[in-house]
Amino acid sequence: MNSPARSPRPRLCARAGLGCARSTCEVRHCGLVSLLTRAYCGTMLDPQTMRVALGGVALTVLILFYLGVYRPTRSKFSGWWSVSLLCAGSTTSLLLFNGTDLQVIANPASNVLSMAGVTCVWFATRSLRRRRLPLWLLGVAPPAILVPTILGNPAENIWAGNGPLFIYMGVLFSVASVEVWLAWVARRAGREDETGGEAVVALLVIAIASSALSVFYLVRAALYYTSGPTSAVFESAVGTVPTTGFLLVSLVAVTFGVSAVGWDQRAQELRQAAMLDGLTGLMGSSEFTRQAECLLAGARSDGHVVRLVVADLDHFKEVNDVYGHAAGDRALVAFAEAVKDSLMPGEIAGRLGGDEFGLVLLDVNDVAAIAHLAAISEAFETHLDRLDLSVSTVSYGIAGPDDGDTLIDIFERADVALYRAKADGRDRVVKYSAEVARQAGSMMRRRATDREAAAPHADVPRGRG
Repeated sequence: MNSPARSPRPRLCARAGLGCARSTCEVRHCGLVSLLTRAYCGTMLDPQTMRVALGGVALTVLILFYLGVYRPTRSKFSGWWSVSLLCAGSTTSLLLFNGTDLQVIANPASNVLSMAGVTCVWFATRSLRRRRLPLWLLGVAPPAILVPTILGNPAENIWAGNGPLFIYMGVLFSVASVEVWLAWVARRAGREDETGGEAVVALLVIAIASSALSVFYLVRAALYYTSGPTSAVFESAVGTVPTTGFLLVSLVAVTFGVSAVGWDQRAQELRQAAMLDGLTGLMGSSEFTRQAECLLAGARSDGHVVRLVVADLDHFKEVNDVYGHAAGDRALVAFAEAVKDSLMPGEIAGRLGGDEFGLVLLDVNDVAAIAHLAAISEAFETHLDRLDLSVSTVSYGIAGPDDGDTLIDIFERADVALYRAKADGRDRVVKYSAEVARQAGSMMRRRATDREAAAPHADVPRGRG
């Protein structure tokens, strides 16, 4: 039976809490105010519509970011960010099933993807400083949220498991913001030709956005436990509509920033690859020389003590001849690992060529430098034992800023000391001095004379060995 006709009644928008009428033609002559009021109270801020908008934007940005940044660069930052966008878009889409029979499945799945997404955001920020990623967290945290979610009866409660989720997201956004702030500081303090003004600004925007997200989710967690998710305070401050809007604004704000950072990370990786020796992972000769120049200049201006070391593997040619070049490469890598493990903060090492290496030691006198190098030799021997290559030792030459005016002069003095170490029987450390230079000069002149005399009859080895 049809009910009698009634005049249209204005319906109040309870979600907005403004008591404004949505009814039809009764709002007249209000111009722009009427339009904005109806937009606020109508579908523009309806939770489902907001979720559709956020999910659509997230998936659109994902496609553009994947095609425009990740595929050309393959940088770790852009890769993890792409995964986080996929999780964000999928999470928002799943929430559209709230209030349906599928809520019992969609709600837990949404929580799991939210945990995975924010974890990927943290991984992306950690990759900015090339820090190790605890990948095990992806296998632990997302499934763990299922416990409180299932206990919270997701079939009836749309907020099931959200308390622990909000805490986790707040904490992860906090540590992510710390990573970005540290990366921003490091880039600002970098070399002028490597600072990348666009990347610095992008990192600043991402750092601010991640900091704001961390505060937002920590406040959301606090209100969840103190006021409850159905309270007016929670709904108006951090409810579905404010949260979706805040996420939408944040996503739009950082989109161009993460693109710039993705390309910048690739450029940094290429620059890093150009600076490093491909076999050992130490600096190449040119980069080592450049950084050694900077350390030497800084030490002279600050009054610090530095020592330049030239190291050379003993009998390395014989290692290659007897065991093969693959074994020689393993010996070089083993020495590089021993050096890396021994370097103190600020100290540098590089492969100068062949089996010759350079190190710059900071704030050490001659005695401490010799002890430091002896420890490297012991570590090198340990590495060789593991490789069944106990066939090589190392000789070292040391020089300091007082031994020359330029880095080239100091290199030459350290080289002379290394020559003396080889001549004295190898497997030792020699510090440059005037006496060492005199004796080494005599040895070198005598060897040159012997070489000239023997030249018509036999080849005399020219390497240090």
